[in-house]
Amino acid sequence: MTSAAHYRTTWRVPSRIFVRGRTGHPVTQARTLPLSLPLPGAKYYTLRYLLAALLADGISRVRNPARSDDTAVLLSALAAMGAVIAEEPPAAAPDPWALRITGTAGHPQQPPDRTLAVGNAGAVLRLLLGIGALLPEITFVSDHPNSLGRRPNADLLAALAQLGIVTEANRPEGLLPITLRGGPPAGGDISVSGARSSQYLSALLYLAPLLPQGLHITVTDGLQSADLVRATLRVLEEAGIRVEAASDLRAFTIPGGQHYLARDYSVPGDVPSSAALAGASLLLGQPVRLATLDTTHRESAALLAALSSLGAPVTLDDSGVLAVGADASLRGARLDGDPLIDSVPVLVATACFAQGETRFENAANLRLKERDRIGDLCAELQRAGCDVRPLDDGIVVRGQPAGISGGVTVDAHDDHRLAQALALVALRSRDGLVITSADAVAKSYPTFFDDLRLLGAEVREV
Repeated sequence: MTSAAHYRTTWRVPSRIFVRGRTGHPVTQARTLPLSLPLPGAKYYTLRYLLAALLADGISRVRNPARSDDTAVLLSALAAMGAVIAEEPPAAAPDPWALRITGTAGHPQQPPDRTLAVGNAGAVLRLLLGIGALLPEITFVSDHPNSLGRRPNADLLAALAQLGIVTEANRPEGLLPITLRGGPPAGGDISVSGARSSQYLSALLYLAPLLPQGLHITVTDGLQSADLVRATLRVLEEAGIRVEAASDLRAFTIPGGQHYLARDYSVPGDVPSSAALAGASLLLGQPVRLATLDTTHRESAALLAALSSLGAPVTLDDSGVLAVGADASLRGARLDGDPLIDSVPVLVATACFAQGETRFENAANLRLKERDRIGDLCAELQRAGCDVRPLDDGIVVRGQPAGISGGVTVDAHDDHRLAQALALVALRSRDGLVITSADAVAKSYPTFFDDLRLLGAEVREV
């Protein structure tokens, strides 16, 4: 059996790291030969496949799962809820590694102490809140009060209360710690707000097929990050779950009494990680080829469109290889942040060195992540010397193609996306940047700084 503690020891990321372009100048000389880098598995799909495996009757395999803190947190939770987990090494060099999960046949166990620790993993928390409604009592806790501890969950708790679940949380916003009592519910008609996060809806979609009456879900107040709901629907379909969804994703009917089937799942490459590597490639002048992106996922198409709008020479072929050229002349653009919300911070960092102004809009949800990814990111970029301005729902960037001076310390605020964005800015700073809380990248991409070194950056622990 694989413990999450053992799993987490496969990487170590220093908390303070110095980063700059290898030459120490704002612009490095372009290379001609592309560097091929494997992408980490997508966090979105890893978490969803693992959750489906927990609920399945039999043994499932999740191939190429993300090696990340979020995965480790979920593995601990799955084990506490009765899943049996083992790690399978690759059978041969090209094959991905896999996790083998023996599920609970739709009957997760109550943890012995009725408590689940969710670390700093927001998606893990929200998805498990749905499954937690099956249990008589469960409490969710975190040791990150200033990060995950400040993220609201009231909309999901309100939906669970409609099913008769008693919820207790810190403050009206539904902050951790959170206790659920009274499960399992029978099902029925409920509504949930989609204004703050699509994760609330995904949590209910996982819960619904296990209830005797199923659920009819109405989504109110719009829907953030609709493509992540489509990812949930795709995983549920692969797991044998029937869902009737309106074309606008505002209404769902899920019959009750269904059974999750044990499957073999393959996790595609992570889009936000590919955005970070594409930005590093452009800023270092090192062409790259990034394999295993899912070309059917609209987030991949949205990333390609955003990079193209910024003037980056990029292509995405049918096999999922994203190629980024080195002869870029970056230019300002107007970009919709919602279809690629988790890639926005690294795209903002890339745009800091484009010619002209770039506006990121429709991205208010960034303020509700692990940190305020609009306010905190802009404050640290300004400290580094970038010309950025926060908006209520986005960021305005005035590019400085000649680069910035750097030579200061910036803080990632315990947020993996901010750590990646600040590292990209450091690549075009003359004196580099010291990044604190750099170890936050382990949440989704523990080898990020190793890959920056492969691209030609100077990276060292402080």
